[in-house]
Amino acid sequence: MTDVTQSILEGDGSGRLGNCLQAAVASALDLPLEEVPHFLEADEDWWIAMVDFLSAHGYVAHRQAPLHGAPPLGLAIGLSPRDWTHAVLCREGALWDPHPSRAGLTEIGCYVAFERIAVPKTRVA
Repeated sequence: MTDVTQSILEGDGSGRLGNCLQAAVASALDLPLEEVPHFLEADEDWWIAMVDFLSAHGYVAHRQAPLHGAPPLGLAIGLSPRDWTHAVLCREGALWDPHPSRAGLTEIGCYVAFERIAVPKTRVA
């Protein structure tokens, strides 16, 4: 799996929202950054855009409270040391920050678990 670094930083003067969410999802699905939409710039709600994208790649997403702990695969969303809302990758009990500083989160607001969509077995007659 390749960990993807975000290419747009919040407050960088471009006027664009940072793309930590895009980079964290790209990392989770082992995709290049350019193959994942910048969900925060989507025409629809970012959550719907992300859920639709994940579904097309064989995953469902579930929000869960921090008390449940990090999911095996998904996101932690919370506050960065830079005081921005930030998304980092959760993978196998570890957090990976797509921001170039790799500073992580100072506070976790929620987790988003990515779960593989079960494909029913077909019977051959």
